[in-house]
Amino acid sequence: MKIYLAPMEGITTYIFRNAFEKYYGGVDKYFTPFLTASHLKGRELRDVHPDNNSVPELVPQILTNDSELFIKIAEQLAELGYREVNLNLGCPSGTVTGKGRGAGFLDRTNELDRFLYDIYDKLPEMSISIKTRIGMEFLSEWDDILEIYKKYPVSELIIHPRLRNEFYSGEVHKESFFKACDVISKETELCYNGDITSRDSFEDISLQAEVFFQDRSQESLYMIGRGALMKPHLPAMIKSGLDTDNDLATFKAFITDIMEEYITEMSNEKQVVMKMKELWTYFAMGLGLDRKQLKEIHKANRLSDYKSAVQMIISQSISK
Repeated sequence: MKIYLAPMEGITTYIFRNAFEKYYGGVDKYFTPFLTASHLKGRELRDVHPDNNSVPELVPQILTNDSELFIKIAEQLAELGYREVNLNLGCPSGTVTGKGRGAGFLDRTNELDRFLYDIYDKLPEMSISIKTRIGMEFLSEWDDILEIYKKYPVSELIIHPRLRNEFYSGEVHKESFFKACDVISKETELCYNGDITSRDSFEDISLQAEVFFQDRSQESLYMIGRGALMKPHLPAMIKSGLDTDNDLATFKAFITDIMEEYITEMSNEKQVVMKMKELWTYFAMGLGLDRKQLKEIHKANRLSDYKSAVQMIISQSISK
């Protein structure tokens, strides 16, 4: 079994990934937040540069509906030593889908077909995986999308079995993942993604998914996103099969390491605090914090205030 860490824009940066691997591990493959610029530079270049990444395997993700742009970005990544890239066809954000990118590309099937033809034709030496949703509005869209995917040498198809308009709410449509197992060639490895937020939820999906993985004679592949942010120990816990709590000393060292690395990178304490606040949106759910407990972090604008709020939360959690 392999576990992947899902890319999350602005959150799973190289600083987060390196700290996650150092303190928790359990992840076999990491994916970068999506790249969109025609020339890799600045923040995007820092995030993908091999010198900045100390994780077992890293795959850059590209977000575009322009095949020439995709090819241009992929060629720059190849120069950095990458041999696999991932196409984002799953992002449900309105600012993305409104431009026909991410999940917004899924209901433009003719354009999508031509796009995939171009990138697989022009990048024969590059492994191209796809992270996808199952449609924009209707479950019936998935049949047409699968017919397109099956035509191309997709190295891995990572499926979040929700429609775009469902965002991250409601039950995942597991049957859509299982349908893909029957339709897509065994030469393409399939990976399940969606609502793995605890060991129990993992066991719920894996009891069914393992049958399909075995039938396809492939390794079991699971991608975890929000669950790994809420519970950073979750991937390692799933791997070990043990039901363990997040050690608070490890957690404190983890978030301190992230903060210090952002201080080095940004040199603007307000930006650093904003970055940490974004992470705490997820950490708070994993620690079971209420609004009152999280309020002090949200109020912080200076690092000193942020550190005091975190120390108070950690102390309260230890005393429970």
